[in-house]
Amino acid sequence: MNVFVYGTLLVPKIWETVTRTTGLASERAVLAGHEIRCVRDAVYPGIFASGSATTSVPGRVYFDVPDAAVRRLDAYEDDFYLRAEVFPEVDGMGKVAADAYLVPTEKAGEILSRQGWSLEWFEEHGLEGFWDRVFSS
Repeated sequence: MNVFVYGTLLVPKIWETVTRTTGLASERAVLAGHEIRCVRDAVYPGIFASGSATTSVPGRVYFDVPDAAVRRLDAYEDDFYLRAEVFPEVDGMGKVAADAYLVPTEKAGEILSRQGWSLEWFEEHGLEGFWDRVFSS
């Protein structure tokens, strides 16, 4: 299975710690028609289908993710995420099928803040505390 990641899993040490995999093929990708925002009172994001052609989420597609790694991803993600098939645009390949962890659109207003999210912001302001809370116990 291919997996589209867009948030904390873009940090290589988080991906490798969660999935216990290294060296999987991956490529940058963009998921059109979706929006990324911070989860309320958190430093990590969620995405939802915005229905707008002007919104998109940058991320990465990992190819042929082993079933055991997908089970670890399922355990890592909060209960409000829904794993669903999406079709991100991959550099040089066009659209590919991949699973992603989405916030159901009808719940986006209660789960997500209005604040956007970026990897650069997370690495500067949230990564160290997030790592300590999630992985250093």
